[in-house]
Amino acid sequence: MKREKDKEIYILCNIYRIHALAGRIVDREGKPAALPFDGFEKTDPVLCSPHLFGELAGWDAGYAEGEYRVWDDGGYWYYVFHSAGYYVIWGPVVFEEHSAYKRRLYAKRHGVQGDMCAVPLADIGKLEDTVLFAHGLLSGQYGKNVAIAHGKAAERIREELLPQLFEYGIENAEYRRDHHSFAREQQMWKWMIEGGMNAENLNSFLAETGQLFMDVAGGVGIMSESPRKNQEYAAVSGITLITRYAIAAGLDEQTAYGLSDVALQRISKAADVMEIGSIMNYAFQEFARLSREAAAKAGSRSLYVERGREYIAKHIYGKLLLPEIAGAAGLHPGYFSRIFAGQMGMTVMEYVMQEKVRVSCNLLKYSNQPIAVIAEYMNLSPQSYFTRIFKKVMGETPARYRKTHADKNFLES
Repeated sequence: MKREKDKEIYILCNIYRIHALAGRIVDREGKPAALPFDGFEKTDPVLCSPHLFGELAGWDAGYAEGEYRVWDDGGYWYYVFHSAGYYVIWGPVVFEEHSAYKRRLYAKRHGVQGDMCAVPLADIGKLEDTVLFAHGLLSGQYGKNVAIAHGKAAERIREELLPQLFEYGIENAEYRRDHHSFAREQQMWKWMIEGGMNAENLNSFLAETGQLFMDVAGGVGIMSESPRKNQEYAAVSGITLITRYAIAAGLDEQTAYGLSDVALQRISKAADVMEIGSIMNYAFQEFARLSREAAAKAGSRSLYVERGREYIAKHIYGKLLLPEIAGAAGLHPGYFSRIFAGQMGMTVMEYVMQEKVRVSCNLLKYSNQPIAVIAEYMNLSPQSYFTRIFKKVMGETPARYRKTHADKNFLES
């Protein structure tokens, strides 16, 4: 890779400015060859700590040149490109939130004086795309794919996993811990999706879902030594599975995945195991109710109408036109309109507006976004047009609906 110092500094500076990703080019002795800005070395754990640089530089033993390798320094991650005579090092980044206190400890451990360089909370896919993009700019080889190797971690995990698997099997036999059977899982989800839930048996249903939660939590195995984490993983597993069963039963994917995402987000913030159980119980009940409603409605609808509804659900935030919807269903617009109206009791565009308003209701209840922004988001702007459509469907204005239906507890959390 041909070295052009001015170009390198320009690229490092802009990657830092745009992505908050610290990069540096360092020779084999640890002397900086290109940095994002003057004074960067005083804020940089790599350049402040001979030990950390030694770890990163010494890790190339036994590997071919020309690829990035990933290094974990106690939760602070680096991407290191080894080449003849120099290293390109990106990081640190974190993949989960670290408190300001932890960052100060990390800076102090590596001898950083004052504020440490930016440490972004990274999405691994976007981060690695940025690293590879920056490498192409630095090298001038835009068509060349540079590998990012995670091989050492994979080897270490494999070496540790097999003995642990053997020990886990011995412990399960000793304490008679068994996973519930796959048939039992199928039975649970089938009952929840297809079983009755009405005014007469609601208490029974709630009791059953509570018991099912205990079955899930107790029957999936020991996923963590922490009881709270084990309960949380069980809840995540349960909601993930019932989401798929609900979609198979006829619930539209947008609704199913939306409910799943919100429930999982709330579980991640739950204070204790009791709250985890309550959230999972509620999610089970909602999935069961919505799935049965969807199954009842789908029984009288044709495949073509279902295809049209699926297309509308996937594109609800955009501009929906009859020819496009009919095309997705595989029918001529005129014919599709007739069978849709016959089975749904409303025109295609009336249904589109109803669904847009339904989604808008959730935004009004669970967000603080201004009504004008929601109107634009739903592709129903200007606000006056959105208000007219909303009132026609709901019988009241968006402002009035928000005033009477906003979930203050959800918004405050």
